[in-house]
Amino acid sequence: MSGIRKPAVILADSMEEYMAPPNPYKNPPKSKLNLLELGRYARRVGKTVDKLTAEEILQFKIG
Repeated sequence: MSGIRKPAVILADSMEEYMAPPNPYKNPPKSKLNLLELGRYARRVGKTVDKLTAEEILQFKIG
């Protein structure tokens, strides 16, 4: 095992976009999750974000 965990839900438009290294000279893509509310929800239910299920995460998907 390499020690790298894949997320339960990949919200990138393509696998290439997900696997590509970030370009520091280009604006990042818009977030597809409301991360603030996701973090608040995780704290409220007493879990860390990486322990949330895919269904719980998808509640905070933006458009």
